[in-house]
Amino acid sequence: MIRTLARNTLSSAFTLALCGAFFLLGQIGCTNSSVDPALLAKYQEKFTLTSEPPEVDTVYGIRETLLGTSEADHEDHDHDHSDSSGHDHDSEDQADHEEEAHEHEEHNHTDEHAHEHAKEVAESTEPQHVAMVGQIGGLANPWEETQPEFPFAKSQAIFFLADPQAIAEHAAEGHVHAPGEECAFCAAHAEENSELLAVVRLVDEKGQVVPIDARELLNLKVNDMVVVEGEAQVLEGGMMVVKATGVFVRK
Repeated sequence: MIRTLARNTLSSAFTLALCGAFFLLGQIGCTNSSVDPALLAKYQEKFTLTSEPPEVDTVYGIRETLLGTSEADHEDHDHDHSDSSGHDHDSEDQADHEEEAHEHEEHNHTDEHAHEHAKEVAESTEPQHVAMVGQIGGLANPWEETQPEFPFAKSQAIFFLADPQAIAEHAAEGHVHAPGEECAFCAAHAEENSELLAVVRLVDEKGQVVPIDARELLNLKVNDMVVVEGEAQVLEGGMMVVKATGVFVRK
């Protein structure tokens, strides 16, 4: 009994310490009651769209648009390299380029070739206004160490959108399971999902992420299909982020 009381005391102390840490960071405390109702209402009004924006594109479609120039430059570089290596292997190089073009046309999001392009982003793209549709979650978490709350971020107005076509392909192949269910296949291929995801950030007037959990702020849930309007950018290293100005939830 004494050991049980001791464990309970230590557990309570640890919980209080965590609450104090979150308070010092300016994040939400241990309960939702710590959120200022006026602040919550303010940002709900700011970020809630009452109608779907026009000209919507998918997560991967927007990524391709943002990287269009970079990928063209990369292909030009490959051609220059093949020319400088001599003409003995022209037919072989041409076959390689034809195969690469064919793979691009198929848009096979989970193959190794697509993943290689995600690694080749050497510098950030210019921000571009977009209307992006995607599903919250639906793919394995490629950032388990840094984003344990995926597809959300605890006490922050951040969520992750997955490309709906990629999710549909998984479903067509019969690879579907409940959210949070462990899957060895998904875990092994999680890193490949990074280019099929977008990090959506809702920021305040100072450009800082709003310190309210997106699940509470906009009543978002895993597997919700949403349209996000805002500025999208692929950062150096390959991560695509969207600074959202509005969110519409499809019903």
